[in-house]
Amino acid sequence: MKRFLPVLIFVMLLAVSCTSVPKRTIDTSAKYEWEPAAFELNPQNTVFSAEGSVTMWLNVPQYKGRFNGDYEILSASPETWRMMITGPLNISVATVIIKGETADIFHEGKWDKGPWSAISKQLFNAEVDGNLLALMLGGRFEFKGECTAQRDGEMICKSGRTFYKFRGGEVLEVANGELYIVNEKPGWHGIYKSKNAFIFKNRKFTQVEKFEDSLFEVPKEDEKDEFDEL
Repeated sequence: MKRFLPVLIFVMLLAVSCTSVPKRTIDTSAKYEWEPAAFELNPQNTVFSAEGSVTMWLNVPQYKGRFNGDYEILSASPETWRMMITGPLNISVATVIIKGETADIFHEGKWDKGPWSAISKQLFNAEVDGNLLALMLGGRFEFKGECTAQRDGEMICKSGRTFYKFRGGEVLEVANGELYIVNEKPGWHGIYKSKNAFIFKNRKFTQVEKFEDSLFEVPKEDEKDEFDEL
C-alpha cells in the first residue's frame, strides 16, 4: 500500500502526549432489553462546512507521535466529503476527497487513491466512517437499530456493532470494538486499544445549500484545485 501521509507531517510531530485517556462507560457486553428504534439528529445539516482543530496520534512505521493541526471539512452528502488538514503556519498537510468507501489523498505534490477505511486508520489511528464523522462535526446523523432506556435517564442504542449512549437527544459516547469516542464539548476524544487516537475540537459550523461538484473531484494534472480559487 502506498504511503498515505505527506512528508510534511514528519517535521510537525511532537513528543508522545501525556493527554489523559477518558474512561469508557458503555458496557457492550451487558444484556439489554432492546426495542427497535430509528431517528435522526440535526436533519437540517445534511450539507455543511466545519472548521476546528485536530490532534492525531499517528502510529504508522514512518511517522509516530502526536500531531496538532487544524481542519476544514466540507460535506455534500453523507457519502461525499472533502477534508483539508493544515499544520503550523497554515502549511497544508493533507487533502482528502472521500466518496463512499473510496478516497483520494493529496501529498508530496500528487494524488493517491485507496480505501477510506485504510486512509482513516492512517490519519486517525481508527476507522471513522461518514456517519460517525457527521456526528462529531454536528452534521445530519441517521440512526436505525435498537435502543433501551436506562434508570438514570440515559439511553443505550446499538446499530450493527456500534453502541451509542444518549441523554436528552445528545450523544455522550460511541463504542465500536476497540474504538470508543467520548463527547468532550466542544469536541470529541477518540481512543483506540486503550490509547489516544484523535481529538476533534469544533470551532465553526455552517449550513450550506449546495457545493459545486468540482470541489469533490480530483483535479487533472494540468488543472488547479478548485478549492484554491475560493
